Amino acid sequence: MKLYSVLRLGLVLLALGTGLIACQQPVVKPAPQETVQSAMQAAKDAYQRQDFSKAAEWFRKAADLGDAKAQYNLGVAYNEGKGVPQDFGQAAFWFSKAAEQGIPQAQNNLGFLYKQGQGVAQDSSQAAEWFRKAAEQGYAQAQRNLGRAYRDGQGVKQDRGLAVLWLQKAAAQGDEQALADLNQLKTSAKGAKKASSMAKPVQAPKKKPQPPKKAAPASTSKPVG
Repeated sequence: MKLYSVLRLGLVLLALGTGLIACQQPVVKPAPQETVQSAMQAAKDAYQRQDFSKAAEWFRKAADLGDAKAQYNLGVAYNEGKGVPQDFGQAAFWFSKAAEQGIPQAQNNLGFLYKQGQGVAQDSSQAAEWFRKAAEQGYAQAQRNLGRAYRDGQGVKQDRGLAVLWLQKAAAQGDEQALADLNQLKTSAKGAKKASSMAKPVQAPKKKPQPPKKAAPASTSKPVG
């Protein structure tokens, strides 16, 4: 009976101990939505007053709480030097946070920084990948940038058909630069086709028949001086 009581007491203590350990784990609470909203509203109000320094402060507060739009806006502030010193490294940092949360503008801007090598190591493949993520969400600028990547073979295999496809998608949304790129591609294609049709095949000149040459002797009897 005593042994049973000791075992039972041990099980109770173990259960209590497990409960205490579980209680000691930190609980991460999500940021109150009203806090993020109030910070974003304060940032917008400051921005409209053209108080860019104060706007950046409020964007940072919301960005630190994980708000994707605030992270993007803070990236823009660092990218353009509005309210904060211009810093492409910080711009890339905040764009990447927003891009990971699916903000297409941030994805496109991050792709551009990779293309230019600003704030990050230059990487055409990464640039094209971020352009693609934003383009697939229907963002016109990213569609244009992805089309240009296919046109020029930057970060992707050069493919005129895919270049036209993505440029057409951007042009359909009213992107004038994409439309200009499309027209240039069509003009260059017509010019190449015309030049190809006008080119005459070059034939090798006919050679006159020559008398057969005498075979060289397999060996010589003359001494080598």
